[in-house]
Amino acid sequence: MRFIVSLAAAALASITVPAIAAQDDAPQPTTRAERNQARLAERLEGRTAGEMVSCVYAPNSNRLETIEGVGFVYDRGNTLYVARPRDPSVLGPNDVVVVRRFSGGQLCRQDLMQTVDRQSGMLSGIVAIDGFVPYTKPGDN
Repeated sequence: MRFIVSLAAAALASITVPAIAAQDDAPQPTTRAERNQARLAERLEGRTAGEMVSCVYAPNSNRLETIEGVGFVYDRGNTLYVARPRDPSVLGPNDVVVVRRFSGGQLCRQDLMQTVDRQSGMLSGIVAIDGFVPYTKPGDN
């Protein structure tokens, strides 16, 4: 009888151990951009994406966060606006984004966004975006 119980336990272990090992084999982000994308996904967790808008009322530019290799996040309290550049690789680790606004207190897709190397002060790229996607928590309007 003990032999049958041991055999059953061994069979059960052989079924559950590979399942647990398979969970650990899930691909982990390897590049900096993938890690930053995962961090953004965590930040947006529980929020619902809205329809893309061309402009965001943004009187405080200091709320614009650059996420290397991913895009921009503008934090407007209950809503996070995410803008992804057409070429995310232009957002490097040493870049600062300089925005030349053409629309007063708003950030708009047609604003000139340039990246400047923070060490040399040299222009390092031009950023083009299609718009801002609002992400809100359920119940916030």
